Amino acid sequence: MKLEELARHIIDTNRYMVLGTVDPDGRPRVSPVYFAPDGYGEVFWISSPESHHSRNIAERPEISIVIFDSTVPVGGGAQAVYLLATAG
Repeated sequence: MKLEELARHIIDTNRYMVLGTVDPDGRPRVSPVYFAPDGYGEVFWISSPESHHSRNIAERPEISIVIFDSTVPVGGGAQAVYLLATAG
């Protein structure tokens, strides 16, 4: 399977992602969130505007995302999609 096909498969078959943000003091923050893709160019999630990661995004919209199958057993060859994005 080509890398692009593999990435699409991972996005299509998973609904949780890890959202990475940075707080005002420069500390990284990661949060697992449920997501819904809109094709392969955008992903959507719903979070309270008061959540830690939402407040981080309000100040610094640059984020990182990891989508992977968390059900793969340890040593089972887990694969992931890593993204850099701007939240809006």
